[in-house]
Amino acid sequence: MLFKRANQTKTAWRLTIPEKYGIETYIINKSPVVLGCSGQCDVVIQDSSLLESHIQFVLGKDGKYLEIYDLAGANLDSSSQNGKQNRTILDGEPIKVKKQLKAKKDKKFTLKAGDVELTLTYSDVSALIGLKKRGDTKEKGKETEWFYLHDGLDSGPLKFQEMLNAVRDGQLLPLDDVWHSGLNSRIKAFEITDLFAEKSHIPDLSSVNEANRHVCPYCWYGFKSEDLLYIARHPSLMGDSVLGYDEQQRFLPRHIKPLRRALDSRGEVCPDMACPRCHLRVPTPFLDSHPLFFSIIGTPGSGKSYYLATSTWRLRTLLPKYFGLNFEDIDNMTNQWINSYEEKLFLPARGINYNSIEKTQIESAHTAKEVKINAVSMFLPLPAIFSILSNNRYHRDEPIHNSLAFYDNAGEHFQTGQDMIQKPGSLHILRANGILFLFDPTADPRFTRIINGSLREKVVQTVYQQQKILIETIDRLRKHTGLSVKDKFHKPIVIGVSKADLLTDHFRQEGLNLTKLPYRFIKTNSGLKDDPNEIGVLDISHLKEISAHIREVFCRFTPEFVNTVESFADNVIYLPVSAIGHQPDDKGVHPKDINPLWVEVPFLYILSKMGYIPYIN
Repeated sequence: MLFKRANQTKTAWRLTIPEKYGIETYIINKSPVVLGCSGQCDVVIQDSSLLESHIQFVLGKDGKYLEIYDLAGANLDSSSQNGKQNRTILDGEPIKVKKQLKAKKDKKFTLKAGDVELTLTYSDVSALIGLKKRGDTKEKGKETEWFYLHDGLDSGPLKFQEMLNAVRDGQLLPLDDVWHSGLNSRIKAFEITDLFAEKSHIPDLSSVNEANRHVCPYCWYGFKSEDLLYIARHPSLMGDSVLGYDEQQRFLPRHIKPLRRALDSRGEVCPDMACPRCHLRVPTPFLDSHPLFFSIIGTPGSGKSYYLATSTWRLRTLLPKYFGLNFEDIDNMTNQWINSYEEKLFLPARGINYNSIEKTQIESAHTAKEVKINAVSMFLPLPAIFSILSNNRYHRDEPIHNSLAFYDNAGEHFQTGQDMIQKPGSLHILRANGILFLFDPTADPRFTRIINGSLREKVVQTVYQQQKILIETIDRLRKHTGLSVKDKFHKPIVIGVSKADLLTDHFRQEGLNLTKLPYRFIKTNSGLKDDPNEIGVLDISHLKEISAHIREVFCRFTPEFVNTVESFADNVIYLPVSAIGHQPDDKGVHPKDINPLWVEVPFLYILSKMGYIPYIN
């Protein structure tokens, strides 16, 4: 019999499952909990009558209420006979979207999901608490001596306090292998009781500390300046142990010349440096600035590549004009792929009437690089990196000098089962200072009714349960950072409704004006010489008005999505975005018709939350 870890309360919601499915009891002590046949779900029941995500449970008022959401009923097949058979039945009645239960001790509720008969009770679960947890830190009366494997290196023997110190320093992560002499096999670090229980033990991976002054923008490894490798320049020095035979050798120099230059074994001066782990070239300006990371998440076809190209194009103009921040390529070599995107959309060659950006693949040559680390071949993402530098437009107490990395992931990166060592391309979310989730309304049939009437039949609609991508992202953040289910995620999460140009009729009917920019100039009276008398600010009150309306739409059509993201994070905002501003035809995108809508706003909002641009409430 398998049990999930329960909290230390005597009464809780208890889900009883037929013994043949392997999990007989599940204690619902966190929120949300998803039940389905997918291995990504909290409660996994392998039965052909269940959908991948079938039911969602959400606790309310410290567990005194339990909301049950019928995810199966929201599926496209719900109108078919097969869909009706898959509906969730509570005490003999189908659940219409959701049902709320009030806790009454020992009262039984019958629940049927597909063909699976379940029982819900609010009862005493103390008998299930106190089961010996795997990885106990005591072994036959003496303190256990632990060992762990991190980045290919073994460490140990260590006492438990030393393990806690390794967690604090970021040298031991939740998915690292750990073991001691009393175990028959290795386990994962997150399975050790209390190792990641305290917030103080969770490393802030988005910051760069003195011990690891730099962070690689490709593999996100933290390292010191003295560990930097240099890239050989002599053409005879080919072949690298990590990057392969076609790359110049990487080496640790014996002597450093002035201005950060080293000599290779043939006497050539080498100005370029590389990460000591993945050996990929790190731009020198990136090493000299404080790095920021922005993550863009979405399903296949949600428009991430178009969005990234149009948003960076807009930021090049708007950040200097409104906020006194120059937004420039870190260098041409690093940003080749994003520059090619921008050129296709905004600087097309003469005679080119239509253009398109190729769909990003997991192993795409222009946005990923194959490396071999610790004898494991993996594809690392190639970011677009920009410098943001304060100019003379405003008087700032502290000049700003940062680098900002964006990533163009394939939607498949975020699918269940893709979180593997060979495909770490989405792990920039661990370093991210802010996350943008692009929600595609054309991939959810429940949003069809608010698509512009003139376009409703022309839009190519797909069906993708975007809730799964959200749950997968949250699961990865928790697993890799040690964030417990009780802890809130504090960094900004923007839910961007992509292709928002398809919803303009709806916004107009609701009295919402998306043509009004949410940033503007305001007058100042600083008394300083050369004061421009006005500064640009982001209007947070306008954003909150738009966000409140979009959230209400989500609550009406996809309440499970709102519950999931807001139970995980305490800083969530909902914004409309459109990369090209119109519906393209079969030939592609006409550059002259491109009119981006609010694409820069999610990043302006995140920068305002971090204190880089001014705002008003």
